[in-house]
Amino acid sequence: MIGAGEMLSLYYPIGVTGDVSSHVSDGTYACPTERYLCEEFANFYADKLESMGLGNWETTWDCDNFAWMYYTDIQWAHYATKKSTAEGISVGVCYYMAGARAEDGSGGGHAINTAVVKENGEYKILFIEPQFAAVKKPCVLTLTPEEIASIWLINF
Repeated sequence: MIGAGEMLSLYYPIGVTGDVSSHVSDGTYACPTERYLCEEFANFYADKLESMGLGNWETTWDCDNFAWMYYTDIQWAHYATKKSTAEGISVGVCYYMAGARAEDGSGGGHAINTAVVKENGEYKILFIEPQFAAVKKPCVLTLTPEEIASIWLINF
């Protein structure tokens, strides 16, 4: 479990500037593993989207819809499994200026997910492309330093 302030403080050493707007709605967060987010949960997410006919990008179902759906569903999974007493799970939505967006490879504003995971006792920040998770592709992104510096919103 990690506190809200400590969780947010992990973003500054990687290049997220003080100009980012952040919203944190809980005091404590459970930290999942990368494997859980990108395999077990991602498969659930992909199957759910497919069952709803929402697995493909469209102008009316785009990056922010994928990111908020991933966020909402992981919050539900945290509640439903009751594996932690933490108020929330350390997965959020992140907006930034992408060098290449998932839907068409062009640059510009883009919404993805971000997470603080705990691996071998250490905290690690992940950036997750929910559009890749939606089609069961590897979904961890490596953002460039410029992309990290361009983050303008993180919501947990």
